[in-house]
Amino acid sequence: MTQLHIAARSVELSALTKRFGRTTAVDGIDLALDGGVVGLLGPNGAGKTTLLRMLATVLAPDAGSLRLLGLDPARPDERLELRRRLGYLPQAPALYGSFTALELVDYVAVLKEHTDRDRRAQECTRVLDLVGLGDRRNSRIRALSGGMRQRVALAAALLGSPDLLVLDEPATGLDPEQRLELRSLLADTATRGTVVLSTHNTAEVAALCQRVVVVTAGSVRFEGTPAELRGLAEGRVWESPIADPRATRSWMTADGAFRNLGDLPAGVAPSPATLDDGYFLAVRSGR
Repeated sequence: MTQLHIAARSVELSALTKRFGRTTAVDGIDLALDGGVVGLLGPNGAGKTTLLRMLATVLAPDAGSLRLLGLDPARPDERLELRRRLGYLPQAPALYGSFTALELVDYVAVLKEHTDRDRRAQECTRVLDLVGLGDRRNSRIRALSGGMRQRVALAAALLGSPDLLVLDEPATGLDPEQRLELRSLLADTATRGTVVLSTHNTAEVAALCQRVVVVTAGSVRFEGTPAELRGLAEGRVWESPIADPRATRSWMTADGAFRNLGDLPAGVAPSPATLDDGYFLAVRSGR
């Protein structure tokens, strides 16, 4: 079947909206993304998972428009083509415990219409090797650790070298070494397409992402580079021996001093801002 490879932005959202009863989970989001690794930050309940599920074509929006890889998922033929070129890792992937790792990935490959048995076997082996599970391919899912199960689900998402990879908290259950391996894997994947991932870890964003989107209450509060997000807090951070009552927020650091964030008091020297500082200010801008 001829594939519809259309030169276009990877993600184009216009007034995208999703409601659940009286709750608006995604509230008129406009966003355009094209290439690289994009980090999605936001507090719990901000609408990140709902947004990612729409990007993965699991949910349909209630209003607004959504185009992915130049295709409209509202059109059945284009949605089918899109799913061939899309990889998705949900926040809590449901895996069949009686399957082996290889059987689970092969099952997903069949669903994605990898019809040639020999090529499908090679592809399943390739992605399991990519996530470091080549030697556990014949282990039952129920016998694997939580981190290994997460990597099986990631392997399934990587089938076919997707042009758009959507990952909801991909580092969940991974140890520090595996997190570093994940960074390398996603950085390599992003050289050929777009990776959109949600995380609560700003260190992951700083180390991996070319762009960052901060979402609160279903709306985008910031979109730009990690350096630009950090820049929101430049000149608004200072340290003191006790919590400064003039600060918007204060917390004790490892050395016992207090770090303060807010409007810099007169005569006080600012401290270097961090990504966490900028994220906090971006979140507060929506309150």
